Amino acid sequence: MVESAVETFELTKSYAGTTALDHLSIKVSQGEILVLLGPNGSGKTTLLHLLATVLKPTAGTATVNGFDIVKQPLMVRESIGISFQEPRGFWRHKPYHILSFHASMYGLSGKAKDEKVEETLKAFDLWSSRNKRFMELSGGQGKRLEVAKLFVYKPAVAIFDEPTAMVDLEGKRMMWDRIREMREGGSTVLVATNEVREAEYLADRIMIMKTGKEVVTEDLRTLKDSISGGDVVEVEFATPVSAEVVRILGRAKGTVRVSQETETLLKAYVNRSEDWLPQMMAMVQPLQVKITAVRVSEPSLDDVFLHYTGNEMAKMADA
Repeated sequence: MVESAVETFELTKSYAGTTALDHLSIKVSQGEILVLLGPNGSGKTTLLHLLATVLKPTAGTATVNGFDIVKQPLMVRESIGISFQEPRGFWRHKPYHILSFHASMYGLSGKAKDEKVEETLKAFDLWSSRNKRFMELSGGQGKRLEVAKLFVYKPAVAIFDEPTAMVDLEGKRMMWDRIREMREGGSTVLVATNEVREAEYLADRIMIMKTGKEVVTEDLRTLKDSISGGDVVEVEFATPVSAEVVRILGRAKGTVRVSQETETLLKAYVNRSEDWLPQMMAMVQPLQVKITAVRVSEPSLDDVFLHYTGNEMAKMADA
């Protein structure tokens, strides 16, 4: 097994003079879930389609399980599976037959194939709709079917482009759990999404993209800690706060600024509140002041995204 499940080397894709992906070089470790976040036109879907050999790069290349997407596309396709952003299916085909076809393409046959298809349809709440024509499925059913295709054979590298778009809340949680189970079964997973909760629930690491480039790739905790003064600590005192207390807390390591909200309430903007709080308690103890309440809030993933890209996630819609 190669060290990196996916690796890109100056991967570039241009359309009529517009660069959709700009010399991207990243590594995705074996057995991790990497979530891609980015505003409209950031290159997320282009990257996924290049890795799946749906598109050919303009320049650069990538490897999937050690196979080159340009030189060895057939070997790549044996290692990878993709769930597209828009459900794919011929209008008169039925879910049972669609999954049967995908299972047979990856070597399942006979009873083993039938059992796997039935298991997958039931897992994605599609059993009662197994004989509906594709055109008769609801948007959510079509999306669950599109994702379910990857679960009849569980590829070594699984790609999901907005896997829970059009799916209700109950269905989202079910699909997230299935995706995590796929990773726990040994697959490497890449997910493109615009949903904060989805990214937080799934990601081992998050890659934020903008204008075809990687802005930052880290785990969620590190991303939140990277925002200077992103943690907000409210400290409530029993008596009015003196200027000395404000001055002392302003000198604490990790303090970006301290503001006095009321006579008894201070608000500190700090780096890594888990390190700042014990330090703060030790600094105020000699002053013999009583703390009655401490409230901590950390940056949201929306805050992180805005910090790195200047875009609000609520307004994102990937094309």
